[in-house]
Amino acid sequence: MLPVLLLVPALGAGDTHAGREHPCLGAPTTQQPGQDSRARRGDIAGLQAALLPGTRPGPSWPRVLTGARCRRGCPRSAVAVCDAPCDGPARLSPTTSTQCLQSLRSPRMDLCHVPTTREKGWYLALMAPNVKGPNYAWLDPSRLYCHPQGLQDCVADLLQPFQGDPIDMVAGIDAMGFILGAAAATTLRKGFLAVRKAGHLCVQTLEQPYSDYSGREKVMEVRTDTISPGLRILLVDQWVETGGTMRAAIQLVERLGGVVAGVAAICIEDSEGGRWIQEHYKCSHCVPPHLQPRFNRHQLGWE
Repeated sequence: MLPVLLLVPALGAGDTHAGREHPCLGAPTTQQPGQDSRARRGDIAGLQAALLPGTRPGPSWPRVLTGARCRRGCPRSAVAVCDAPCDGPARLSPTTSTQCLQSLRSPRMDLCHVPTTREKGWYLALMAPNVKGPNYAWLDPSRLYCHPQGLQDCVADLLQPFQGDPIDMVAGIDAMGFILGAAAATTLRKGFLAVRKAGHLCVQTLEQPYSDYSGREKVMEVRTDTISPGLRILLVDQWVETGGTMRAAIQLVERLGGVVAGVAAICIEDSEGGRWIQEHYKCSHCVPPHLQPRFNRHQLGWE
């Protein structure tokens, strides 16, 4: 059974699920069976049953990421990992279930909390789900940028595979790639190039048509006075879904004589375009292998 990434509402002191105080877990770690493990697993299973209709939590339900209240009592949306078997769902009243779902859609973040043990990708649980419908992206990764340690660890994980590689410049793709790209450039002490949607730059540009993740036809542009032949550029975007946007950026760099030193994104989905990019260029992303299938299906357990 595949793991479920479950963003649970941050709870303050005294908040309860199914009549029990939410457990206080200090860091993302594997929960070992202990004195309160049965109640803790029951709470997790109950939230799964309430928020994921049709699921049947049981002894085989593994690795659930759940929110918790920190030891100082401040509310947060940190994560903890439970591998222990679950004895069955706790019973949640309809009122409690509704309150959980409403809180889940607008969880609070404790910017001062940093997990003691930070495994790669721990910050992915800081992302926010889509609550506005199909006209929007299926989730909002940019919420994790608000967390100072989350942003730093995300950038560090993206750059780790490129340590020692010759990189002359970092290019970020309009618009959310600007944030990660600029952060990566600052970390590497390199310059930053903005790859823009057409119609924004007042200088001479080179244009490239493409289809974005939603299938809409668009045009991307880049200034022509920066990329010289042989310049090695690391391309950064927030997400690679169909690969159309990233491939357009690759084409612009290569048409100007630049060399794509690598491609970095929080997630590179296992789509036809995503696979093509990973087959032809050195790539980096932040999603652990056991969660990749969920990201590919846009199903992380909160819908």
